[in-house]
Amino acid sequence: MPAPPAPPRYLVLIDAAHGGDDSGATLKSGEPEREVTLQLALRLRALLQARGIATEMTRTTDVSVDETARANRANRSHAAACIILHATSSGSGVHLFTSSLAPAHVSPRGFLPWQTAQASFIPQSLRLESNINETLTGRHLPVLMERTFLKPLDNLACPAVAVELAPLSAASPASNPQYRASVLEALTAALSAWRAERRQP
Repeated sequence: MPAPPAPPRYLVLIDAAHGGDDSGATLKSGEPEREVTLQLALRLRALLQARGIATEMTRTTDVSVDETARANRANRSHAAACIILHATSSGSGVHLFTSSLAPAHVSPRGFLPWQTAQASFIPQSLRLESNINETLTGRHLPVLMERTFLKPLDNLACPAVAVELAPLSAASPASNPQYRASVLEALTAALSAWRAERRQP
């Protein structure tokens, strides 16, 4: 009797937004967003790998990567979760975004339209967002959750959430190392819990 097939590898795709010629926003600390997102992504990768979680990144250096290439990389990875990292000086706390596309059912053999590939993953993305929210708020970090049209989010064929780091308070900007560490540790815990949840029958 043949052995049952091995379960698919649990992998998290990390997308550090902007990069290269695309600087993104400029934080009050003077840091360009492209540098902040890369720093966050590299640290998140290290934290996840320390827990035995495989990762891929859309960029590991300060290079330009267009939205199509980001989505292609994510979709080829067959990730269990895709996290898009942004940073801003506007608002406060951690902003979580999921796609505002309407959910759409696609059969296992169906074709996913490029512009709306995320539609068939909306329920999973909302569940992942809820897990991240619970972990952040459990650490007394303020969270804002919204739905939006955003590239490459709408093009991703996996559970996907965009995470934007805003200042915690006037006394604790987005550049605060302890604040950043708390957010990344919460993300790591949420993604570890997501792995455990997906393993349940």
